[in-house]
Amino acid sequence: MKHIIIGTAGHVDHGKTTLVKALTGIDTDRLVEEKRRGVTIEPGFAYMDFEDGTRAGIIDVPGHERFIRNMLAGSGGVHLSMLVIAADEGVMPQTREHLGILTQLGIKDGLVVITKTDKVENDWLELVVDDIKELVKNTFLENKPNVFVSVVTKVGINELKIALMEMISNLTKHPSSQKSPSFIPFRLPVDRVFPVDGFGMVVTGTIIDGSVKLGDTVEIKPSGEKATVRNLQVHSENVENAYEGQRTAISLSGIKRGSIKRGDVLTAEDSINITNVIDVKLNVLPDSKRTIKNGTELHFYHGVRTMLAKVFLLDKTELNHDKSCYARLKLKEQLPCKRGDRFVVRFYSPLETIGGGIILDSLPQNKLSRNNTAIQSLKIRELGSNEDIIILEADRINTVFTLKEMIKQTDVNIDECEKIINNLTTMGKIKKLPSGKYISEKSLDSIGQKCKKILIEYHKEFPLRTGMNIAELRQKILPNIIASDGGEVLEMLKNMGFISISNNNASTPEFSPNLNEGQKKIKEQIIAELTKTRYDTPLKEALASMFRRNEQKDFEQVFESLKNNAEIIMLSTLIFWLSENYENAITLIQNHFKENQTLTLAECRDMLGTTRKYALAFLEHLDGKRITKLVGDVRMLS
Repeated sequence: MKHIIIGTAGHVDHGKTTLVKALTGIDTDRLVEEKRRGVTIEPGFAYMDFEDGTRAGIIDVPGHERFIRNMLAGSGGVHLSMLVIAADEGVMPQTREHLGILTQLGIKDGLVVITKTDKVENDWLELVVDDIKELVKNTFLENKPNVFVSVVTKVGINELKIALMEMISNLTKHPSSQKSPSFIPFRLPVDRVFPVDGFGMVVTGTIIDGSVKLGDTVEIKPSGEKATVRNLQVHSENVENAYEGQRTAISLSGIKRGSIKRGDVLTAEDSINITNVIDVKLNVLPDSKRTIKNGTELHFYHGVRTMLAKVFLLDKTELNHDKSCYARLKLKEQLPCKRGDRFVVRFYSPLETIGGGIILDSLPQNKLSRNNTAIQSLKIRELGSNEDIIILEADRINTVFTLKEMIKQTDVNIDECEKIINNLTTMGKIKKLPSGKYISEKSLDSIGQKCKKILIEYHKEFPLRTGMNIAELRQKILPNIIASDGGEVLEMLKNMGFISISNNNASTPEFSPNLNEGQKKIKEQIIAELTKTRYDTPLKEALASMFRRNEQKDFEQVFESLKNNAEIIMLSTLIFWLSENYENAITLIQNHFKENQTLTLAECRDMLGTTRKYALAFLEHLDGKRITKLVGDVRMLS
């Protein structure tokens, strides 16, 4: 069954509620106050079934200016609109305001219903039609049908049903209507909350995304509390599943009274961002007399929520009627929202609707920027495909990211996001790490260039070292990711030819340490001394004293080079052996353990023919490498 929401709009007392009753047989004036005053204060809901199995929910929204907030709440999730204009009064100020709101909410289809035709002559009706033609010019209702009805005489009611059925048929053939509700996470803005004996807390609203079923866990945003779906009703009938486009009542268990209120949003777990800063495309209505400037404070309406927002224009200095621009809105409260959501803004004082727009980024960067790069990024978010937006965000992140993080930054649902990333990986525009995380090709190239620049400078400063320690390099180029991810990125850079890695050191591929003649002689003297002293090596200071003052700098570089190249092995911060002697000592230890289960300090000392100090340093070094372990007073193999 297809599920469509039709919204009514129009001036107070133009016959919207009686029209809905004539179409459906349902009286949407459900409150005593509404009955008494003869106007709709809160949105009312009805439904009508068509021959092809389509069930259309109809939202009857209030028409009086003071009830605009409720009108906006009722407009969420509307697929088609009926703009209702009474023949005896014609186009009124609130008619214009409602049409402007529907346009800003992104409603693309609908028709004009001219009611109370039994009250006027044809000459007057022609004037009203001329006014309507001028009203809808350059809006989504231009060239849409005008249907003339009278609830009193029943004239036009069947024609209206036929016109709606034709529009619904065309609407449900649109590619976007073929998406499976399970493809998109569930979302329902809450417009009513009340307790029901035996059912607990009940909330109502129109499902604008996805679907929900009995037993699902849902999140209440912005609080983040969780609840379980205990019961579902659609048009007063119990159901096991409810879908996008359905007016739904949900009984929730696991929450206390007061933990959910009108304006909150029910969502699938962890599927929507909470923010108080959004980047948007902001539009001003054609007939607005107001000017929006930087710092202007406006009333901001999104779904059922309303709050104050301060405007910061990005590509204009001020915004007048019938103009638009990119802007950042700083909201006074937390807002659960997604990219692509529509909103309306009203002037602060006097209170009047002046425009609206679309959210382009629900988690913008903290720093406000008006440069061309920032504007182009918003243009891509407005006009680009989801693939364009994912590439944009992957490049902007400029580091490793997860699928979950990309979903959060782009508001692309998980199935589509994963599919796009897999395609981009196949194309080589995104690289997948062994850990399952990702990095963009552009980011990897940028990091590689930065890495190469750092290493070139390092080689100039330390020409005798084989390279920079990879942990140090990783911290410089990728300071905010875990070591394992950084290691995988460095391995990718190695495979791409940006760097070489050897013995935990990184260098440029073409680099090799070169000793001058003086340094070569110093190296020969150091090796000769360490060969002679074998396991009883001198301290570094004693080794340095073998050379003249003007040779000390070269000595330091040669000594560091020997360490980095593993030509000498540091047993501790003070004791070091020539690598050849170190390997001989390791062999002696291995042979000992082939015939013995334990090794004492004295046995090691005698085996090496050295003193207790050096034997102890060697054994503690082996302990640190987990080759041996100390058990009581002896060593055993780990």
